[in-house]
Amino acid sequence: MELTIQSLALSSTTTPIPDYNKGPDPHQALQIHDYLRVSFLRQPAEVKAASQKAIQLFSAHYPETLSKKYFVNVPLVMQWMFGAMQVFMAKETVAKMQWMSYGEELHKYVGEDVAKEYGGQGPGLEEVGVTPRYEQQGAGETVVDAAAAKEVAI
Repeated sequence: MELTIQSLALSSTTTPIPDYNKGPDPHQALQIHDYLRVSFLRQPAEVKAASQKAIQLFSAHYPETLSKKYFVNVPLVMQWMFGAMQVFMAKETVAKMQWMSYGEELHKYVGEDVAKEYGGQGPGLEEVGVTPRYEQQGAGETVVDAAAAKEVAI
């Protein structure tokens, strides 16, 4: 999350925010949540807790920096559950989400430059993926070491 926000360079941008619905906003990012090989039935408690915390943080601190969120390789049964949950979510939030069972369909939504695993012509995830490195600060604080992470290019 922090690396994505850093890549938007919001503190140094000179590009104005475009009028609402009049073109893409260069100050927004998209997220891809890939559930390949993730078990929804046997998910460890710490994974669930981390996912919920990440959603809370993004919602509380970065609500206008997300243009779209793609959930790929989601089992069909989970798509039905997400569909039922939409009733309780804000329309604006639901409009930013797209669920799909097959990751190779993603290129239809974000373009052909996306990674090969997502049906695009771009480099594979092994080549462009990011593994954030974390440093412990004082008093249990953890920060992302941006210099140690590779840049993401989907």
